[in-house]
Amino acid sequence: MSGMLVLTVITFICIGSFLNGLRFMRMRTNPWADRTIFGQPVSGGDWSMVQIRRFGLAQMVAAPIFWLFAAALLFGMLPAEGIHPIQF
Repeated sequence: MSGMLVLTVITFICIGSFLNGLRFMRMRTNPWADRTIFGQPVSGGDWSMVQIRRFGLAQMVAAPIFWLFAAALLFGMLPAEGIHPIQF
């Protein structure tokens, strides 16, 4: 698989993670409150809105950092055995 294809897939994953974090940052109520799966309460149903917004902020911060790390690896800026860098 070419490095450019891998970087494209990682880019879409990071965009999705960032947008999901933005969605969590803008929520007004806990989306998991009073929800059950097979009769069991959903994990995170007791989170406060501060914790949910913090989770969204963590996703929004982690997505670009992960993308920069992956891009540095794929462009050969970080040495890694077995990865052929993207060349133009």
